[in-house]
Amino acid sequence: MNYFEIRPDGQAYIRTDSGTIIRKVGNGESVNHADFNINETLFVIAYNSGRCEIRDRKNMLVKTLAEEGVREAYWRQHASDIRHRFFSRKSEINEFVLLVMKDGSSQSIDI
Repeated sequence: MNYFEIRPDGQAYIRTDSGTIIRKVGNGESVNHADFNINETLFVIAYNSGRCEIRDRKNMLVKTLAEEGVREAYWRQHASDIRHRFFSRKSEINEFVLLVMKDGSSQSIDI
């Protein structure tokens, strides 16, 4: 399982669980928060500027979710999919991104 390292200067890196750097992520802006989806094929990244994007493992932009106002972003699964994951062999998991806005509110975006 990989994880994100976000340094105090805002540079973000994907690292293996042993600590090896896989790659630097983002588009050069200072990163505030990043989170992988369940199978680590995509990640959502929120910048200090409030911009939020979905990127793939190779750091290629997939989709811009917001141009401003986002503080943090998290990948989540719908509750029914979590239940099916334990009681069936359902292969398709429906995920969404939860955006935590700078004003304290939140928004969800189906993916």
